[in-house]
Amino acid sequence: MKSRPIISVSDLFFRYPGSREKKNALERINLDIFRGVRVGILGESGSGKTTLSLILAGLEKPSSGLFFYRGMRLQGRKAYRDYSTRIQYLFQNPAGAVNRYRRIIDLVSEPLIYRNYSKETVEFVASEMLQKVGIDPLRWYDYPDQLSLGQIQRVCLARAMTTCPEILICDEPFSALDVSNRGKMEEILLQLNENHGVTLIIISHKPDSIFYLCQKILVLREGKKVDLIDVTQGEYAICEYTSKLLNKKLM
Repeated sequence: MKSRPIISVSDLFFRYPGSREKKNALERINLDIFRGVRVGILGESGSGKTTLSLILAGLEKPSSGLFFYRGMRLQGRKAYRDYSTRIQYLFQNPAGAVNRYRRIIDLVSEPLIYRNYSKETVEFVASEMLQKVGIDPLRWYDYPDQLSLGQIQRVCLARAMTTCPEILICDEPFSALDVSNRGKMEEILLQLNENHGVTLIIISHKPDSIFYLCQKILVLREGKKVDLIDVTQGEYAICEYTSKLLNKKLM
């Protein structure tokens, strides 16, 4: 029996409220995401990839269309609130996502504080996640300003993973990283997916990272789907626009 998608969107449209633009930010998007699969969303700046990621995270609601989680349509505050407990979102600017006046161990512990865990459990989980993303224990009591941007990105990832999300959405996780830190981040994300079954949704304008990490890739152009590539097939047909993206003629 064919498995059911963990996330499914059908005929999805989005236009920002009050926008004077005549065109939609997203138009007729259809996408199924299955549990444990690594999905990439690729496109130029302004293609709608971040907007789509915010909708998939439940942080924005579509203007029209259907949005399903595990076969149940998401409608109303309660449905979205329940959905939010299953998902975590890594924002593009890691330095802007942390409180510079809090120690690293405290930042990673934040999601657990309000879940009535004991102090010992909170410390254990936070320490475990920091170890998994490769942050030296000697840095756990430092402040964000004392870490590199790559280290802060991994701290944000550790914080996101403390709640054991089913789905992790990463918006441009490599854009601010040098080659060395980008490689580390790629390997950590792969390990989370392969060892813990986390469904990954990676948003990026970098084809090399997307094709290295992801099994399926949605290509957007001006808010519309132009390609959906199954990388696991080995050979796949792509449109002219995607070909130009891969050759970095539009980057």
